[in-house]
Amino acid sequence: MVRFIVPWQIYAFRKMYRILFIISMFCLLGARQGYAQSQTQPKAELFCGAELSYADVNYTRLYDVLVNLTPGGKFHLGHDWDVAFQGYIPVVNEGYGKRSSMVRLNMANISKTVRMEQTRQYFKLTAGLFGRERYGADLRWMFPATGWLMFHARAGLTNHWALGSNLADAHEAVFDGNDWRFTGLLGTSVWLNPWATELRATGGRYLNSDYGVEGEIIRHFKYCSVSIFAQLHEKGAEGNSRWHNNGGGFRIVMLLPPYKKQLDRKVVVRPQSNFRLTYNAQADGYTMRKYNTDPEENERTYPIDIPWGTGNL
Repeated sequence: MVRFIVPWQIYAFRKMYRILFIISMFCLLGARQGYAQSQTQPKAELFCGAELSYADVNYTRLYDVLVNLTPGGKFHLGHDWDVAFQGYIPVVNEGYGKRSSMVRLNMANISKTVRMEQTRQYFKLTAGLFGRERYGADLRWMFPATGWLMFHARAGLTNHWALGSNLADAHEAVFDGNDWRFTGLLGTSVWLNPWATELRATGGRYLNSDYGVEGEIIRHFKYCSVSIFAQLHEKGAEGNSRWHNNGGGFRIVMLLPPYKKQLDRKVVVRPQSNFRLTYNAQADGYTMRKYNTDPEENERTYPIDIPWGTGNL
């Protein structure tokens, strides 16, 4: 649901401010605990990337094109407390509509990682505003059972939000309280060490309440990962005959320099950590969609830093 409002319609803004105030208090409490536990000052990472979207669906030109700058940052508060944020700044919009011309907040959240090294159990809880215009709570679990086998899972409860402005006559502030959705995924990964290759299988309930499974073969290089994947899922809710119940394609994740973290600096300014390219044949833009909780989330880097697979490269 999209709502364009003018400045004197302040009810939506008041609702937005209340929610952001609650999130801010959560962040401050997490920050206070992080400072109290940590003997060093927190480190901030500020970065910026770019996002390209294009589609060949318009008869008046070859492509519809949308280019966004994606400035963001992470604040490491100590003892695995982290705050992340990201915005969208459109620089080119040919055919993507007035809404895509808005400067937007894409995410703002706080996370806590719990590491049980003796039992090899790793958890990450994130709360706040996520990508795909979802807000709520997200829990990740990773269990490297052996050096070659890992189990992982994810559960989330989210609602719809949107916040943007074109700095002139159009503004958007939406926090929809009637769109709660549960997502749950379960998967396993097999690491073939001689070839630095990962076999990954994941399945469950996705963002639009649809079910599906995906299998992926990923070849990892030092600074790049290349994969092929196949999907089997429900058809879209509308049941359009052009929609399929299967798909597949390839992904490329290329890490960008600097490759090593500058741990001796309190503030680091750098490019976004990676460049991603995904080709998905028969994609419908509806099935098997996921939100992201990290502005640099990708298929190569695990959501939790663990000594397994690419965490050892």
